[in-house]
Amino acid sequence: MQTDLALARLVGECREAMRPFPITPTDDDTLHCTIEMVADTTADKITAEERDELATALREHLTGAGPLEVTAGSPVANRAGAFLDLSPDEGLVDLKERVRAAIREVRGHGALLHDGGRPHMSLGYAWAEASSDTLQTALRRISPSHTPFHITELRLLDVLFQQGPRPGGQTAWELSWESVATIPLAHGSTNTRP
Repeated sequence: MQTDLALARLVGECREAMRPFPITPTDDDTLHCTIEMVADTTADKITAEERDELATALREHLTGAGPLEVTAGSPVANRAGAFLDLSPDEGLVDLKERVRAAIREVRGHGALLHDGGRPHMSLGYAWAEASSDTLQTALRRISPSHTPFHITELRLLDVLFQQGPRPGGQTAWELSWESVATIPLAHGSTNTRP
């Protein structure tokens, strides 16, 4: 698909701009837009039955949602790393509210501890201090700085954070995950389990 190639090109140019900076880039397997996270416990403490219950609730709440066409970009640098802004917000906000409703139904209000900010796609996470102004200048030179793409599924993931080595004896958090369930986004779909 043309938009997937354009997104890959934009992400690749952003990674090149980030190369001189102390940022752990997301690789193709961890490039993502977090819709919501279960924040009342860690993945290793959630039972298989609780995962199944959450996947079922997500399927029910996402019936009739999506797919979405979203624009990624322009790239933004901040103290946490770099990301692509995502817009328009409306479809993503609706998706987030549906996911939040499913989480509340299964795990209660205490499982939602933050709002996650504006929709974005994480490009990488900072592991030491550097000038975000200098990185933003490098990212600003990328043209085109945005591209449309489609969100056609939502994945329920077990996320693992672990420390990994960095230059100078430093460490940084690294992100990995295992897919628990994939829910297709299709108007009028029944979202049956794969």
